Amino acid sequence: MPYQAIEQTLSISRLSTYRNTVQSLLGENCLETAIELYEWNADVSANMLVAIHIYEVALRNAISNAIELRYGVNWPLNIAFQNSLPRWQKNELLGLDEVQNYQSVGKVLPELRPVWYENMFRPAHNVRLWRPFFQQVFPNTVGLTPDQAVVRLKDSCFKIRKLRNRIAHHEPIFGHPTLHQIYPLIIETVEWRCNHTKQWLDSIERVTELLSNPVI
Repeated sequence: MPYQAIEQTLSISRLSTYRNTVQSLLGENCLETAIELYEWNADVSANMLVAIHIYEVALRNAISNAIELRYGVNWPLNIAFQNSLPRWQKNELLGLDEVQNYQSVGKVLPELRPVWYENMFRPAHNVRLWRPFFQQVFPNTVGLTPDQAVVRLKDSCFKIRKLRNRIAHHEPIFGHPTLHQIYPLIIETVEWRCNHTKQWLDSIERVTELLSNPVI
């Protein structure tokens, strides 16, 4: 395999992170192993995105359901809901073409950023949204009050979003401090929403296997 040609294509500076890791852990500067680590990192990233995909869709639908229970099916147009949001979050919602030319909630949901949904778990929403409706949208949460569960969901959202952003920018994740935490956080949230979806995700994911078999 012409490893040096691959390194030139990907760039020497990009591969240096992987070369340095191999040098540090194995005591040798081996380009072949560095590229194997690059492959493994890409494979983990790709498969992590499968799990994050299911997680994000499940989470935003759950949040939408809760908002609907409080503000109605067309909640993006509800003035009371809009005014419950911080300015940046309200502006992001109202700035969407899918809200300005409103057809349905389903058109709006994919256009909002993950951080927008994460911010729906701030404590200001507990009284009007999560205490009354948490159990309806996350029926499998056991042993936690809505307030406790919301704190956990917000923390999970933050960690998952940060890793997602690294993956989206093709950055290394093999040494990321939360890497081994992310799938358990994903599966916990999905299970709170639906046991059957949790079982399906467990049956298709490859993240656990890949993390159990690192290159170095």
